[in-house]
Amino acid sequence: MNQQVKAKKFIIVANLEKSDALELGKDLLGFLRREVCVVANNIEGRLDLGDLPEADFVTVLGGDGTILSTVRAMKTKQVPVIGVNVGKLGFLAEFSLEQMKGTLGEILAGQVEISRRIMLNCCVRGPEREQEVNVMAVNELAVMVGPPFRMIEVSIRIGDEHLALCAGDGLVVATPTGSTAYNLSAGGPILYSTLEAAVITPLAAHSLNFRPIVVQLDKPIRLRCNEIGRRGNEDETVLKGFCSSAVIAIDGQATVALKSEDEVIITRAEPCFQLVHNPRQSQWDLLNTKLNWGVMPNYNQDRDM
Repeated sequence: MNQQVKAKKFIIVANLEKSDALELGKDLLGFLRREVCVVANNIEGRLDLGDLPEADFVTVLGGDGTILSTVRAMKTKQVPVIGVNVGKLGFLAEFSLEQMKGTLGEILAGQVEISRRIMLNCCVRGPEREQEVNVMAVNELAVMVGPPFRMIEVSIRIGDEHLALCAGDGLVVATPTGSTAYNLSAGGPILYSTLEAAVITPLAAHSLNFRPIVVQLDKPIRLRCNEIGRRGNEDETVLKGFCSSAVIAIDGQATVALKSEDEVIITRAEPCFQLVHNPRQSQWDLLNTKLNWGVMPNYNQDRDM
């Protein structure tokens, strides 16, 4: 093995809650140690994702959720991620273990595409907070209704300009990477993965006039949940402390409870999520094989259409 290639530094992050991840992780660890320098892994012990050593690649053994949590934990220290799928869908985890082994030479030689994808930074601030909350999202930020589960109104501004007032269960602000996740389930469009834009999609909108919209991120997206009048028969003890009530869900994995008069400011995050692609398949192949997108109906040829 070329010494320059051998000097490439790898980190292995495995989702050890998966039943076969430990066995596959040991296999992967043994393979990589013969080819590159493995500087950290969580197969042989604990690994602090918030304080990772310098590396050229992070190999994530798990599903898309494991990739999302790993990328957020890396914060501004983003390095290319190789996703090895032991999950269900595997939209970001593009490789099987054998495919990853077979492609490693191409990856090390720089012959495989590494896409740079935007992430979102979410700042939550308000008069009832001692300090603002800042979180980063890879897929999306969803403002969602909470207890007592009534309809909420979300005011949307782009910069200083009013865009819309969305009444319903909330809304999703998704990156192109996240456009095939919650956004797609809510009826939003699929965006090409490397676009520098975000899509705003309502959740169970109360009006047919509000439809998903794709916006640039040259100006901040500003959201505010408006209070909704309480009905006379509602229990004061149930409603106390709630902003109608709403929470922000980050990549479906973390939440921030919103307080009264909070403002949510969404901007493009400085670092980019870097994903190593399986050269044997494109984004459109993934849509076809994983989501059956663009697949023709299963016509019954024996029946007269």
